[in-house]
Amino acid sequence: MNKNQIAKKYSRALINTCEASEIPEALKAFQTFLRLIEADKKLRLLFTSRLFTDDEKGKALVSVLAQLKISGKGEKFIKLIIMQGHLAAMKEIIAALISAHNDRLNKQTATVISTVALEKGYIERLKNTLQAMTHKEIEIENEIDPDLLGGFIVKVGSTVYDSSLKGQFRLLKSELLKDISMN
Repeated sequence: MNKNQIAKKYSRALINTCEASEIPEALKAFQTFLRLIEADKKLRLLFTSRLFTDDEKGKALVSVLAQLKISGKGEKFIKLIIMQGHLAAMKEIIAALISAHNDRLNKQTATVISTVALEKGYIERLKNTLQAMTHKEIEIENEIDPDLLGGFIVKVGSTVYDSSLKGQFRLLKSELLKDISMN
């Protein structure tokens, strides 16, 4: 199974066993644990290595989770993820959980990539337009990429709307090359 399949499996299981109000706490636990694992190479090796028994991993995990004050569903799922050997998919699990939770709440995040930070008025207009298109509550995340030259790219789920100059130049190049190869 690849990381995305693993992530979907765990996110569905968590969504199906938790109340909607419990998901943010579990998500916070996952993110806190992931930050620790990314920062501490020795701890990551402890939980991913086959040199340590499940019992040793379990004892270390109980101690780590207690120090991080992680309990409840977050604790249970982190234990399960580690004992099943799926710690490497933690980022994907978090992303899948956010997506599944947002689907459950009829929300979606749109990432807007632009050359400069967008003004509030523009963000509101864009948000209203995307809500009308998707019939979901939209949250806008603005990322800055000076390489776009101008315009912007909007990513909503798996759909990408590219109105950047860089994207337009890429399309123009593609069309010109296609015309040249036909002649």
